[in-house]
Amino acid sequence: MVNKNYVRLRQVCLATLDIRKDEKSLSHILGLDPCHKSTLDHFGLENSLFAINGTFIELVAPTRDGTAVHRFIERTRGVGGYMAIFDCDDVTMRKKAALKLNISPIFERSEDEADLLQLNPKETGLTMVEFDHHKDGEDILGNYAWAGENWQQGINTSTTKDLTSFTMACSDPATKSAQWSELFGRPVTVSSKDSQSMTLDYGTVHFHKNNTDSKDHFASMSLTVDDPKAMLERAREHGYSTKGQSFNACGVNFDLITS
Repeated sequence: MVNKNYVRLRQVCLATLDIRKDEKSLSHILGLDPCHKSTLDHFGLENSLFAINGTFIELVAPTRDGTAVHRFIERTRGVGGYMAIFDCDDVTMRKKAALKLNISPIFERSEDEADLLQLNPKETGLTMVEFDHHKDGEDILGNYAWAGENWQQGINTSTTKDLTSFTMACSDPATKSAQWSELFGRPVTVSSKDSQSMTLDYGTVHFHKNNTDSKDHFASMSLTVDDPKAMLERAREHGYSTKGQSFNACGVNFDLITS
């Protein structure tokens, strides 16, 4: 049964200037074909989505100069994920929580197919956050307008099983996790002053101490896979750097967990 008051990790968005190259590489590495592609003129970008059970990895690339994607890549020097998308039962409640925290919307839309709210990444402090509610989308394998019709046919769990969590690298994990706890309406679990986590109705957000000279950012995601060693070898074949049980693509570490 679906929790009527839900907030779930649904999609991570990675920015690239060469979407066809990264799409081909990730398809081979993850053992997945894109389930949906589109051009979003309003945002000046094109995208490609991979379905991982009920969640998605999205690649976005600019289609013209001066777009938000261009500015993100230039500002971050390509480090970190572009956006994290969550679906929920009530976008209005998430907007009220954001305004209470002085986090302002930068784009919002309400249509028959879905409600959408994007928040200012300077004020969330880590990445752009989007909350959605999709008509008939209470089931995580149900309707998801951004992926088009019949996106479920793109699911193939033989190689990549699940997207289970992502990690934010923070200068002050305690302060940032407290802000996001209020925004999401979910409690935080404290492992230490340098490590906190927030469990959603699907997926977990981790807040870890940023030990680099980069700004706070969306640093990594965790995937359960059938064969981490083979996946890392494919990542190296495509020119992505690897370390331990992780490879880095489009500025984000893919942490691999044996399913």
